[in-house]
Amino acid sequence: MSHPVDEVESILRRGVGVAYPSASLSFGVGSTPRTFSVGHATDETWFDIASVTKALATTLLVMKLCDAGLLHLDEEVLPGVHLAHLLSHSSGFPACFPPLWAEQQGFLVSPSGRTRQAVQSAVLATPRDTAGVRSVYSDLGFIVLGGLVEQRAQDRLDDLLARWLGPLDLALSFRPLDRHVLPDETRCAPTRRESGAREPLQGVVHDDTARAMLGVAGHAGLFAQSESVYRLARALLDCYHDAPSAPARALGLRSTTVRRFFHSPGIAGLPGTWGLGFDHPDPLLTGMPCTSSAGSLWSRLGVGHLGFTGCSLWMDPHRGLIAVLLSNRVHVESTLAAESSKVALRALRPALHDAIMRSQSP
Repeated sequence: MSHPVDEVESILRRGVGVAYPSASLSFGVGSTPRTFSVGHATDETWFDIASVTKALATTLLVMKLCDAGLLHLDEEVLPGVHLAHLLSHSSGFPACFPPLWAEQQGFLVSPSGRTRQAVQSAVLATPRDTAGVRSVYSDLGFIVLGGLVEQRAQDRLDDLLARWLGPLDLALSFRPLDRHVLPDETRCAPTRRESGAREPLQGVVHDDTARAMLGVAGHAGLFAQSESVYRLARALLDCYHDAPSAPARALGLRSTTVRRFFHSPGIAGLPGTWGLGFDHPDPLLTGMPCTSSAGSLWSRLGVGHLGFTGCSLWMDPHRGLIAVLLSNRVHVESTLAAESSKVALRALRPALHDAIMRSQSP
């Protein structure tokens, strides 16, 4: 009889060439995870983690500023829009936004030479519905959040995050287009552009609008190794439990703040799964198929986030279980293949997370 962990690795390997060219998975309950890397990836491969940036950069920085009294969840940050509205995707911004990028002199910038600040201004000028009425997943609110964090902390997102997380020594950072940064691009899993010709990208952020913002944005831009995402999540759970670990002390977030962000429904009374910067698994309904990427066995009180490039993070605060899946499912040559990989990954994720839960049983 195979070991439950073998099932996890088998599912991950079956995804190669179907759901993604490469992937790295780190999971467990202790300080050291089990890690499997498949396809062309190794345990040291950096992946573009796309919208997981919203959780691990922007939301964490908002937590830190809330602890410092520089931001407040109930403060009005735009007319009729509170900070909690932006975090829970209920600010009234639409789901879509036209990409602002073009190639010019070796840099990806907007067609008219807009700066990061001008992209933020374009977002702020976007018509929006009344806040607090419904949740609509949108990058725009987190672009605004990124700008708000920079304004209150008086520094750029990449510098803020690097300085804060430096003591944790993580392989996790932005890769700004206007600076020389490590690691070398050849250590990053390749992707392909979404808009226009599907040209290869390596070590350059996949998201069009994030490229217009020089790779440093509130909604996308982080690159990471799976074990480092796991270690950051572990430090966050240690803060949640007020555990006296060195990583928790380095992160320095109050347990009351982490618990509020994890357990708040976002805006009371709104349907949906979005909380404050984190998503929650869909509730399990009798007779209905499970639609959550976390699968049917993961705690419904869990928190996590997905990334368009094929990445995900799920945490179970009560069991202390963490699962980090990083992949480059967008490294395909056609839009048809990209859609196919999306469908395949949508089926693989719940099966993988169910297998991870079974592997934790005594």
